[in-house]
Amino acid sequence: MSLNLDKVTWKRVRLGDVIRRSRTQVAPANGDVDRYVGGGHIDSDSLTIERFGDVNDGQMGSTFTYLFQPGQVLFVSARPYLRKSGVVNFSGVVADKTYVLDAIPENGLLQEFLPFVLASEHFIAFATAEASGSMNPRLLWGQIQRYEFDLPPLDEQQRLADLLWALERHGQGLASTEAALRSTRQILVRDRLARVAELGGVARLDSLIESGRPITYGILMPGSGVENGIPVIKVKDFPDGRIREGQLLLTTEELAQEYRRSTLKQGDLVISIRGTIGRLAEVPASLVGANITQDSARLSIDPKHDRRYVRLALESEYCQEQIRRKTTGTRVLGLNLGALRELDVPVPSDRSDAVDVIREAESLTKAIDETAIARRHLTTLRAVISAEVLGGAG
Repeated sequence: MSLNLDKVTWKRVRLGDVIRRSRTQVAPANGDVDRYVGGGHIDSDSLTIERFGDVNDGQMGSTFTYLFQPGQVLFVSARPYLRKSGVVNFSGVVADKTYVLDAIPENGLLQEFLPFVLASEHFIAFATAEASGSMNPRLLWGQIQRYEFDLPPLDEQQRLADLLWALERHGQGLASTEAALRSTRQILVRDRLARVAELGGVARLDSLIESGRPITYGILMPGSGVENGIPVIKVKDFPDGRIREGQLLLTTEELAQEYRRSTLKQGDLVISIRGTIGRLAEVPASLVGANITQDSARLSIDPKHDRRYVRLALESEYCQEQIRRKTTGTRVLGLNLGALRELDVPVPSDRSDAVDVIREAESLTKAIDETAIARRHLTTLRAVISAEVLGGAG
């Protein structure tokens, strides 16, 4: 998509000439304000700031004295590559490393347009390059003022701001929808499994495993990789429930043969048992013959049971709470195979009941995936438009 912008009337400006920094200070201890915003309250790449802390929560530092009001823009100057800036709709205080900013319309910049300037790729690149310090780089006020960019006339700024804010609001709506769908799915599965367990349909995990293919972990030391080898799945390779095949380590056929006990086939489940524990993924046809590391365990579900249902159960709070209870270790958390085998899994006596749960959960999963795809497309569109509007400064 292209806006086909005619930039003949646009003017090159210094950011310091079109914004001002508010330095009004108050004493939170005197009851002047009841909210504060720290870096942890600001989401990267978000244009609005919704979260805050209570000034009496004991977590606020002594430098949180700079007042902000609804409609002002906050910019975190520390580690600018984290992209922490946005508009607030409430009042409160920030620390000295967070700038409270206002546009100066009489100098050519609208307040509604300012957040997009600070979120643009070109500004972030400038801020990251100019930031001072190695451990905790910071963009000083003098440096931020030197940033130059091409600024549209006020009427065109308004049109562009209206478009960009409409995209932002749509993105926020999709995010809320996705969160609501995830919550609904979690509650549905939780309630269904609790009902099954209440009726006495509980079985140990190892009783659901295919004969001859017991629960086992994988290769202890798979090496640093070889060409044309056997794929080895690490925990980091399935961060979101799907195995990402593009960057899998390849080990030697000799080592894979030595650990043939943990060879994978299509439909096997892989569960993480060290570090990040309880994460699951299903093995696709493309990874038949692959292996896993010692940080994961293979679950070959008996064909008498629907592996989709078993996975749902293992990912549910009913089983995840058991996993947390059985996890041990201080420096590195781990779930031993004995504890894994003993997990209680709600299993309905009638397989059709399991199918009903799967159908309802998969329907919600499909809606979640579709919403997530729509969000990604919107993010791409917003980035393209932002680059066309604000990415051309030299």
